[in-house]
Amino acid sequence: MSRTARAIQALIIASSVLGIALLLEINSIVPIDVFDFIAFGWVLFVIDSVLTFVKPTVSYYFGLVLALLALSASLPQSAHWSFIESGQLIPSAIFILGSILQVFIVVFVIYWTVALRRGHKGVASAESSAT
Repeated sequence: MSRTARAIQALIIASSVLGIALLLEINSIVPIDVFDFIAFGWVLFVIDSVLTFVKPTVSYYFGLVLALLALSASLPQSAHWSFIESGQLIPSAIFILGSILQVFIVVFVIYWTVALRRGHKGVASAESSAT
C-alpha cells in the first residue's frame, strides 16, 4: 500500500475516533433528532474505517463523499464558529480538528485518484497493494 493510501486510511480512521469525542461532547447539547443524525454519520465513518482494510478503493471514494458532506454540514453553522469566538477549548478543538481531517481526506483522495490515473509508480491500486 502506498504512503498516500496509508495516509487516507489513517485520516478516515482518525475521523471515526474523533467522532467519539464529538458524540460525547454534543450528547447533552443538541436535540435528539440532530444527535441521531450526527450519530448516523459517525456510524458511516466507522463502516468506512472497516472498509479501508477490506475494499480500500471503495473506502477512499466513500470517505471523500463523507468528508464533503461533513464539511458542507459543519462549516456553514454559525454555532460552530461561536465555539471558537467564545474560547470554548474542547468544542473548538473538535470542530477544528474534524474540519482539518475532512479537508485532508478530500485533498489526499483527489491526489491519489489523479496519481493513480496518471500511472505514477508510487501509487499502486489499493486493492492490489492491500493483499
